[in-house]
Amino acid sequence: MVQKDFFNEEVRSGYTITPAMKKVWACELNLLEEFFAVCNKHGLRFWIDSGTLLGAIRHKGFIPWDDDIDVVMFREDYDKLVSIAASEFKKPYIFQTAYTEKQFVRGHAQLRDTRTTAIIPLEIYKDFNQGIFIDIFVMDYVPDDEKEQIKQEWRAHRLRDKLEFRANPLRYFMNDKERLLQSIRYKIKYFTKKSFNRLYKRYEDLFRQNLASECTCVASLAWLYSSTRRDKHYYDETIYVDFEHLKMPAPKEYDKLLTAQYGDYMTPVKGTTFHGEIIFDPDTPSDVSIRMIRKDKRRIKEMFNKK
Repeated sequence: MVQKDFFNEEVRSGYTITPAMKKVWACELNLLEEFFAVCNKHGLRFWIDSGTLLGAIRHKGFIPWDDDIDVVMFREDYDKLVSIAASEFKKPYIFQTAYTEKQFVRGHAQLRDTRTTAIIPLEIYKDFNQGIFIDIFVMDYVPDDEKEQIKQEWRAHRLRDKLEFRANPLRYFMNDKERLLQSIRYKIKYFTKKSFNRLYKRYEDLFRQNLASECTCVASLAWLYSSTRRDKHYYDETIYVDFEHLKMPAPKEYDKLLTAQYGDYMTPVKGTTFHGEIIFDPDTPSDVSIRMIRKDKRRIKEMFNKK
């Protein structure tokens, strides 16, 4: 639990962190603690990743302009987590995957606080819980053979394309009439025969066929097949590093990992988050926020007109 003075305005690397942002951070830290407890209980390995790992090493906590937390797990640990999540995460928490909510078409999971709001504007019309979250990415083993990689990537994109259509067919074709005319007959026929969950399992099974013993690299293939490959041996040893008031697991070879990802990672460079703008409200459930925003046509127009 964070201390009261955590919520005070603070300047890090010349960047001012407001009390409002500190409330969002506090919620994410609470989710991270909950996640850590469940993984520790079941002996599941995970590591903080990306900006979260960079923040831990450089700032001993959040990067000043960051607004989320990322963790990674190997496929075997991730699959076990998915199998026990419903019994381990209770309200106000919700463990979210494509199996739990059809319009949540992501190749990773999110742990959310249902008492809060974290809406990505482009998802304002999607019907799944949009509380404040942490991202849980699964690392699959990457085939060493380049031809196998190309073949698997092609299959992955085709399946992901079908999943996107099945989750939200109208929006899938919203800006592409030619695509609609060429594809809709085939896709409607296909999706009347296969359930979303069955199709998503097929998508994940595509990556499960890569055996650890035959692969030297890992990557978040289910999230983005072209994501950066990493030497799986970076994760052979784990250390614990400071992240705000917590101690979190990190790969001992974090220097190689961060250097490959960011170059001179100890020199702060203000960037943006992958999600872009997020509408945060730590005090209001997302279903309430979504209803209010959908009624405000002017706000909707402004959101979608932003570059």
